[in-house]
Amino acid sequence: MSATTVFPAPPRPSARARAPHLRIVVVLLTSLWLVLGPIVAEARIRVQLSGVDGEAAANVRAWLDLVRFAEREDLSEAAVRRLYDRAPRQIREALRPFGYYDARVVSRSLTRDGGDWIARFEIQPGEPVRLTSVRLQVVGEGRDHPSFMALLAEAPLAEGRQLRHPDFDQLRARLERAASTHGFFDRSFPERRLEIDPAALSASAILVMDTGPRYRFGEVVIDQDILNQSLIDRLVFTREGEPFDNERLLRTQYALTDSQYFANVVVETGERDPATRTVPVNVETVPSRRQRIRLGVGYGTDTRARGSIGWDWRRINQRGHRANMQLQVSQPITELSTQYIIPFGDPLRERLSIRSTLAAEDLADVSSQRATLGVNHRRVLGNWQRNLFADVVDERTRLPDGARFSDTSIVPGIGFERLIADDPLVPTRGHRLRAEVRGSHGLLAARTDFLRIHLGASRVTSPGDDWRLALRGELGLGIVDGFGELPASQRFFAGGDQSVRGYGFNKLGPTDEEGRSIGGRHLVFGSVEVQRRISGPWHVAAFVDTGGALARLDDTPEVSAGLGVHFLTPIGRIRVEVAQPLTESRSPRLHISIRPDL
Repeated sequence: MSATTVFPAPPRPSARARAPHLRIVVVLLTSLWLVLGPIVAEARIRVQLSGVDGEAAANVRAWLDLVRFAEREDLSEAAVRRLYDRAPRQIREALRPFGYYDARVVSRSLTRDGGDWIARFEIQPGEPVRLTSVRLQVVGEGRDHPSFMALLAEAPLAEGRQLRHPDFDQLRARLERAASTHGFFDRSFPERRLEIDPAALSASAILVMDTGPRYRFGEVVIDQDILNQSLIDRLVFTREGEPFDNERLLRTQYALTDSQYFANVVVETGERDPATRTVPVNVETVPSRRQRIRLGVGYGTDTRARGSIGWDWRRINQRGHRANMQLQVSQPITELSTQYIIPFGDPLRERLSIRSTLAAEDLADVSSQRATLGVNHRRVLGNWQRNLFADVVDERTRLPDGARFSDTSIVPGIGFERLIADDPLVPTRGHRLRAEVRGSHGLLAARTDFLRIHLGASRVTSPGDDWRLALRGELGLGIVDGFGELPASQRFFAGGDQSVRGYGFNKLGPTDEEGRSIGGRHLVFGSVEVQRRISGPWHVAAFVDTGGALARLDDTPEVSAGLGVHFLTPIGRIRVEVAQPLTESRSPRLHISIRPDL
């Protein structure tokens, strides 16, 4: 009798018993990923091209899957090689829009550099396809419109030129934009094709646009009740029944906004009506505040502390009349001025002003107290602003020796000014030109006959990103019968922060027997300044100034030179400068001022 011994099967581990082992495996895998993950993540694909450049090379890169997937971190070696094998075909397709229909990849390689893949392609683009026939045409109602004619005349598509698909596509897009701008909303392209014969390296370009009829402005509704219709008509350039023009819509919005009668203006077109071929226009406005108060404070070595307060009446009545008043107070001058403005013609380009001034001014060692009442007609002529004026001036002049005289006369004149700059306060490029002629005569009750001509020019340019060159010049000419009786405000003075630096305010010029400044018949001034940005808004400057008020034009002007530190602000350039006269034995002079460059 045999006996069988049965050994019990070992117990199967429970989930609880297996958990420690699973946790160990997870920890090991996580650690491995943390160690190897950054290495894998650093692997990148770099593509190097030779044989093409510019737009063609950029388009090749845009087409290549190798470039599009270059940052993927999950690409295996097999996937990279598949992308690499597609590249020659993609390169050939990418070069066709630029006329290269026989491009070849003459050599290529795929290598590893550390963790990176480097794909190199040497491309032979071959001879390009050229245009042998070009027909560009605009037909329909707008065929003679200047915008379309200009686009066709400037088109880069011409017989003998290399075929470029982007040129063809861009011309079509520009024609469409011009059609939309000028109201040809039903335009179509009955013929639009490129016919290419790669074997013959030739192509034909055919692009014909039918403009269809031109739409017109429909009803123009303007939501406002602060101005009368006559003035609104001069500010609005969209009128019912006139041909549609999107540029006129923009001019209307800019004109209403720039008029300062409105705080906000929105010009919108309604839904086009194909039956009447009209586009309605709706203008929504928000009136600006009727009155505004302006406050200003400042400091300069010429003026010391100064302040001003201004009060503007932006709308006095529905005819758009305005008025303003300003009081300025500083050590050399106290002035109260008022102005009543009446819009004429185009309100943004023409106006008539009635103005008055009460002023007490110290002009170096000469002082002036004057009251002025006058009229000024301002008109914008292209880039120029013209001012025609006539003032009645009652002035009392005190000379350094205590002598006083008064003069009441009519002083007519004309002035022109032109300012073109990328920024009116802190420009990098721009210029300003000024010219004014004024005078009076015994027939206009003047104490002495005089003619005063004052010319000015300034220019700013940027030779480099951090460099600026500022040039300024002035010329004043005085024709006077008796200079001793010429009112102080009609004399020329020089010296100070905005003139020849290194000299006191208005101190550079003819003097009396006691050496006191009395002003000059003439004025010459020139300045060359080089500015260099050192950090953010901080600049350093070096300058040379020359000039002065002169009794005779052949008098020798003074010269000074100096250095400065400038800080740019939204309201101008704060300048701290030290200037040393070079033609006279004088101590250096500190100048602190804030002013625009032009």
